[in-house]
Parts: sequence; structure tokens; C-alpha cells
Amino acid sequence: MDELLEQLKKEIPAMFAATEVDKLTGNAIRWRTVQNMRCKKKLAIPPECFLFSGKRKVLIVRDLFFEWWFANMISAEVAEC
Repeated sequence: MDELLEQLKKEIPAMFAATEVDKLTGNAIRWRTVQNMRCKKKLAIPPECFLFSGKRKVLIVRDLFFEWWFANMISAEVAEC
């Protein structure tokens, strides 16, 4: 997982428009899903993972967001049990 995280940090900008997360991650992470998770208390993504440009444009802070995402992922081996 650490290697994958480092690869993402090399290939994805340090800050990017949240609507681009689908394209930048090859649809592995979907903006629609991120929006739903931001609203749920159980899986709430920390607000510091996001910045706002103007009134509506949401930006994702890459390092904080991916560190949170990887900390909450479950490996396929564990999920099958």
C-alpha cells in the first residue's frame, strides 16, 4: 500500500479540483462517492482534506485526502473473510 500511495503522490497534483478525482484515479475513487462520504458521520472525510476556490469549487488536498483514504481501505484478503 505504501508503494501505491507514493506512486499516487508522484502522479497527482498536490491540490486538484475535486471533480477531477474520477479521472485522476482511473475511476477507483468517484467524486460522487466522496460527496456522499463527506455527509456521513460514520465515514466522514476530515474537512482539512478540502479547500474552496470561490463559493462553489471544491479542491482536494492530495496528501491529506489519500492518507485518510488509505487508512480507511480494507484489503481484499480481509474483506473476503
